[in-house]
Amino acid sequence: MQPHTKSKNFPLGNFRFSSGEEVPNCCLAYETYGTLKGRGENALLLLHALTGSHHAFGINPDLPEAGNFWQPENFTGWWEGMIGPGKPLDTDKYFIVCINYLGSCYGSTGPASPAPDGSPWGSRFPMITAADQAHAQVQLLQALGIERFTIVGPSMGGLVGLVLAALYPERIRSMILIGAGHKPLIEQKLSVFEQTLAIELDPRFRHGLYPLNDPPRDGLALARIICHKLFVNQSGLAKRSGKGGVRPVNGDFPAWYRPQTSMESYMLHQGAKFSLRFDANAYIRIVHMWTDYDLRQQVGAKSLREVFSRYAQAGIPFLLFSINTDGCFSPRTVESLHRALQRNGVDSRHVRVRSAKGHDSFLLEPALYEQPLVEFLDSVTRN
Repeated sequence: MQPHTKSKNFPLGNFRFSSGEEVPNCCLAYETYGTLKGRGENALLLLHALTGSHHAFGINPDLPEAGNFWQPENFTGWWEGMIGPGKPLDTDKYFIVCINYLGSCYGSTGPASPAPDGSPWGSRFPMITAADQAHAQVQLLQALGIERFTIVGPSMGGLVGLVLAALYPERIRSMILIGAGHKPLIEQKLSVFEQTLAIELDPRFRHGLYPLNDPPRDGLALARIICHKLFVNQSGLAKRSGKGGVRPVNGDFPAWYRPQTSMESYMLHQGAKFSLRFDANAYIRIVHMWTDYDLRQQVGAKSLREVFSRYAQAGIPFLLFSINTDGCFSPRTVESLHRALQRNGVDSRHVRVRSAKGHDSFLLEPALYEQPLVEFLDSVTRN
């Protein structure tokens, strides 16, 4: 039986974003698992994926700060197969911190949070960069008394992790990136553009100033459908979507289309389900971090070589996982990062995972990642 976990809140105070805009009274929602030793010699910072949350382990059915966005599918931690006693991220050995991104809708301050005038920030909330996330999360880790830590960054978490390690290299013990590289694919950037248009063209978007009880749900559902085809391996999509047949049309589905095939039914179900558990303005800001991502620019470096040299000078070892069917970060992209790190004196190891499940493999098949992850953590701990 999985333990119950509880979210905590960390007050950031007034936070100035990379854009120069400032939001007062910001906070971060986070969870911790395990027991901290000393000043953080056993600390792991787990950075969640695009629309994930800080709830990675155990059961958490109650997150009042998230309101109606906290749906039953959120109650169980998103990496149950990887975290816990005796598991790769062993809570008997490690102290794991997972923090909800600024701009999300799961407890950290974001567009759905109340502004000083009492109404939701909505589209008035600043756009966010990976550097903003890095600066905010380091403040929380400092408050916890953690001086150095290992980063575990799947998907979007890998992008944030690369920036954080370049801005604070002296704090990083080691880096584990899963399904992430340093250059988002143009296909993914185009997909984000399509998703944003889908949301903003929904009449209920109202220039981003919609009431939370009447959001642009159809546009958000369509955005999820657009992105979902990159998260799963399309060659396996027919098999997965065919299991349920054509689902009956009910209130779960957007009114603008009735599914004719099992695949359409599956995709509409995914979109409609997501539209209940996420805020549209928060989604625009989180995906913007991806399309706006520029590692060199965000860390104030003159070149990528300078960025990689920071990792090398700090002696940060890297473990990179690529997934052969990944539609978000191709194996070639991850291999390119691996070789660039090695050329610049970084101890980088690359594991090629074969999976039929695409980018989401790290969520669906944790067993494929266990052995190399454990071996890497054991080796860096010994050193």
